[in-house]
Amino acid sequence: MTAEGRVAGVRKALIRVLTVAGAIGLLLLIFRVVPFAEVMRSIRSAEPTKLAIGFALLFLGRLLAAWRMKLLTDEQGLQLRLTEIFEIGTTSTFYGLILPGTLSGGLVRWYKLAKQGNAVGALASLTWDRLADTAAVGVIGILGWGLSRPAGAHGLIGPGLLGVSAALVALYVAGFSRSVGNVVLRPIDAAVRRLREGGWVRGKLEAVTVAARSYHGLGAVFPTRVALLSLAVQLTGSVGFFVWAQALGSPVGLAEVTWARACYTLVLLLPITFAGLGAREGVLILLLRPYGVTAADAVALSFIQLGGTFILAILGGIFELRNFWRRRAEAVEDSDGSLRHARPETRSKGPSQRP
Repeated sequence: MTAEGRVAGVRKALIRVLTVAGAIGLLLLIFRVVPFAEVMRSIRSAEPTKLAIGFALLFLGRLLAAWRMKLLTDEQGLQLRLTEIFEIGTTSTFYGLILPGTLSGGLVRWYKLAKQGNAVGALASLTWDRLADTAAVGVIGILGWGLSRPAGAHGLIGPGLLGVSAALVALYVAGFSRSVGNVVLRPIDAAVRRLREGGWVRGKLEAVTVAARSYHGLGAVFPTRVALLSLAVQLTGSVGFFVWAQALGSPVGLAEVTWARACYTLVLLLPITFAGLGAREGVLILLLRPYGVTAADAVALSFIQLGGTFILAILGGIFELRNFWRRRAEAVEDSDGSLRHARPETRSKGPSQRP
C-alpha cells in the first residue's frame, strides 16, 4: 500500500471514530438531562396500532422512493423491476449501518445498480434521485413552517430553511434543464476535446456528459413526475412521523412535525455522528419543546424512527442472505453439471488407452 493510501485509510478511520465518539458524547449529554428510564417508559406507553400505522407509512414511503428511482433508471437504460429497486434500497440501508464510512450505503446501492452494465448511468440516477429527495425535504419543510408560523427563536429558522429550499429547487431545475445544464457541462466538453482520443479518461468524461444530458430535453412532464413522487415520499414520511407522535400522546400538530422533521433530516445530511445518533435527538428536543412535547417523548420519537430504519435494514439483510444462498446453490449446480459432463468423456477415453 502506498503512503497516500495509508494516509487515506487513517483519515477514514479517524473520521469514523470521531463520528461514533460524537454520537456517544451527545447521547450521554442528552441522557444526563433526560433519564433513559423515562424514554423507555414513553416508548412502552405508545399505542401499538398507531406505531404499526407509522411503520406501514414508512414502508409505503420506501416504495414510492423506489418508483421514483425506477423512472430515473429507465431513462439511463437500466431496466430494473420496482421490487428489485426496493430490494436494493433496503440492502443499502443494511450495509449503511454495518459498514464503516458515511457513504458506504450509497456505494453499495451504486454497485448493485451498476451491475446492469452502465456504471455512469447508475451514478447519474443516484445523483438525481438524491437531488430530488433533498429538494422535496426543503419544500415540505418550508410549507410546514409557514403553516405553523412559530414564534420566538423558532421564527428565525424559516428564512434559513427558505434559503436552503430555494437553492435545492434551483439545483433540481438545473438538473433537468438543457440550457442551464449545458452551461455546467460546457467546461467538461472543452476538457474532453483536449484529451487524447480513445483514452480512458476521455471515455469516462464523455460517458458522464452523455448520462447528464440524458435528463435534458425530456420536457416538463418527466421532472414534474419525479418532483411529485419526491413530495409524496416526504409527505408520507411526515404523516408517519406525526402518527408516531400521536402514539406517544404528544399534542404536536402535523405542520409542526413536518418542518421539525425536515430540519433534522437536512442536519443529518452532514456526517456529524454515526447514524445521526445524538444529533437527531438534540434537534427534536429543541424544536418540539415549544409545542408541548417533553424531552423524553422527543427522544422516544427519535428512537422509534431509528427502529423503523433498523426494520428496513433487517429486511435488507434478509434479502442479501437469500441472494447469497441462491448464488451458492447456483455455483453448486454449475459444479455438479461440469462433473457430469466430464465423467462420460473420461470413460470413453479409457478403452482407447489400453495396449
